[in-house]
Amino acid sequence: MSDTKAAPSFFYYAMVDGTSAVDSVAFGKDLDARGGSTGWRNLLDLLAADPADGARLVDPSHDFLPIYKLKRAGAMAAGDPKGISVICPGGLNGEGKDAMWQDFRGGKPVAFPLTGGRRVQLLGRHAAAELSAKFIASFMVNPAIEVDGAKRHIASDATSTKGTLFRASLLYLSSHGWLGGFAKGDELQPYPAASPASAPGVTDDPRSAYVPMAAYFVIGKIDASGKGFSGPEWIILAQCSTLNNTTWAPWARVMARSSPQVRGILGYEEASPAAVASISIADSFFNNLKAKMPFYEAWKAANRGQNWAAIVHKDAMGDTLAGWANRPPLSGNALSDYLGSASRAPAQVKIDDPPPPYGVRVFHRSGSSGAEITPDVLDSYTAFLIADDEYRVVITPPSGGDITRVKVQWIHIRDTFQQFDLARLFAQIVASGSGVTVSRKDPKVVVADYAAAQTGAVEITFTATTEERLRASGLAAHHSYLWPRIHLTGKGMADVRLDMKTRGIGYYG
Repeated sequence: MSDTKAAPSFFYYAMVDGTSAVDSVAFGKDLDARGGSTGWRNLLDLLAADPADGARLVDPSHDFLPIYKLKRAGAMAAGDPKGISVICPGGLNGEGKDAMWQDFRGGKPVAFPLTGGRRVQLLGRHAAAELSAKFIASFMVNPAIEVDGAKRHIASDATSTKGTLFRASLLYLSSHGWLGGFAKGDELQPYPAASPASAPGVTDDPRSAYVPMAAYFVIGKIDASGKGFSGPEWIILAQCSTLNNTTWAPWARVMARSSPQVRGILGYEEASPAAVASISIADSFFNNLKAKMPFYEAWKAANRGQNWAAIVHKDAMGDTLAGWANRPPLSGNALSDYLGSASRAPAQVKIDDPPPPYGVRVFHRSGSSGAEITPDVLDSYTAFLIADDEYRVVITPPSGGDITRVKVQWIHIRDTFQQFDLARLFAQIVASGSGVTVSRKDPKVVVADYAAAQTGAVEITFTATTEERLRASGLAAHHSYLWPRIHLTGKGMADVRLDMKTRGIGYYG
């Protein structure tokens, strides 16, 4: 195996889009047109075209993965043999009606132990979409294509290679995102013509709507694995929330141990613009880059009025597109060598990861088994809101401290969204500790008051309501994400708040 040593005038970019791909098309066209003296090519163009469809590229190692050459067609993208190459893990425009997924793998079921046994086997386009979503987690950290003579394939998940590897230096990922630091695509639309329609002993119906359970990425999972990126030096996350300040430390750790070290990530701290609205942002961004504005400043200027966010290495603040070939080496791989900023707090700060003022852990118990909800499991059954299951929030005072009052609210997605009365989501709420009184004057918040200060951990257990009530609660299946906000009062602390955005639970209906 050999990695390419690209000439100074030649580099690759790659794009993934889980929704309408019009913004990815605009990004690619702008980079091709405004790259200046620094040459750029689309990494996916190294793949061969489908002989039966010149607008589709073929990856022989990943029969499930839709890769298209696209142009804009109104609010959607459409195939064009001369268009911009984009991986569409949810199918074209995230709709899941792709011809390549009809009778996928002969219509045989594919096993997925994704949801604690609730959905074990998938058929047709549902199986292909699940495999595609799962694969993006590999492609994102290692966007690479192997060329070995006439054989060409994406090698992101390859255990060994013998050809030449070409890697993307610039990565663009467009999808939905959440404050927990994870991303997914659109819901596949109902498709009555999907085949197969059924299979013996399998309950999955590929004609119905479907959202893959696998996330495109979970930053907590990448961080916990000790892995880094291989190739990308600048990354753009065109999605809501995944670059909020709760995720800065894990992002910076992953960036620092990457090869080469990632220089910057540009994205959004909360709501991001929709796909069509992102077209003008892409145009403005690249116009700014063409004018030799640094990446960071170009992103800020293109996103005026938006919830932009950025993590940039201190030595990459002056990086420009025109000067890409002469970008300076990075000195330092500590968290503090990376600078974080966002629209609501535009002054850059050195990223750090201080210990919280008190301890909070969240556990999910289903029947006789249970597990802790941590930042690396947010795409797993452990972090799902399941009817009748228990969710236990454990609060520990600091050393030498105590607890006299705890308040807990489950925030729905983010503060700007509809928030729910606890009774709509939970059938029972119980607090541990001696002399405790539980109240809900505000129906969205549970308050546990302790007559005697508690020097040890206290627990508040939330038992989810029935499946029928959850469906009627107003939660949006496959989109709603609930995370605990805690206020603690005790020795030396008065109503100290902790937002546990990366220890939440998703509702999947």
